[in-house]
Amino acid sequence: MVSGCLARIAYSDVRHNFLPHYLAAVGVLLITPVIFGLSELTAQMAAQPLEIMPLLMGIILLTPILAPEQNECILETVRSKKMSRHIVNAMRVACALVLLSVLIFALGWYMRCNDSEVTVKMCLGALAGAFAIGSLGFFCAAVTDNIIVGYMVSLMYLIMNFFLRRELGKFFLMSMTYGIKGCKPVLAVSGAVLIAAAMIYRRLAKNER
Repeated sequence: MVSGCLARIAYSDVRHNFLPHYLAAVGVLLITPVIFGLSELTAQMAAQPLEIMPLLMGIILLTPILAPEQNECILETVRSKKMSRHIVNAMRVACALVLLSVLIFALGWYMRCNDSEVTVKMCLGALAGAFAIGSLGFFCAAVTDNIIVGYMVSLMYLIMNFFLRRELGKFFLMSMTYGIKGCKPVLAVSGAVLIAAAMIYRRLAKNER
């Protein structure tokens, strides 16, 4: 009964609030073969498109999780419901992660079908990076109550990765491209911490139930 209710809420939420973001993320996937050559790549060469494009997907899907409540009418409607907003937000994060995973593995499968050296581990690494940068955007949006700030910070972090590889250390997003080990687990944990911290902040500072 509860699962059915959550499924209906998720369907309605996606249809009315997040469908444009989902379509934009799919669009990023579709333009990837136009920007990068994806055929007959070595593992290190294949890592570049597999790391860069999912970062954009992560920003698109995770940063605007709180966007619907920016509308006062929607916010009042949400406040009148018995279900906790944290459950709704967690459900949104889960939906975004499911779609993000599907898109990344679809990209990896396409590259593998074109004789590129892509493994499941590489796809999981790409997912960790996309999750981390999207979670950063979500966290900043939650703290500032401004989705635009979330987008700006996550995009600035993405740009930093092109110029500050050594300075970022374990928080470098494109480690597979440069053969650097140990970054992806740190990014995955960091993403989870940022999501949890955003939820806790909204609970304590914004008194959200």
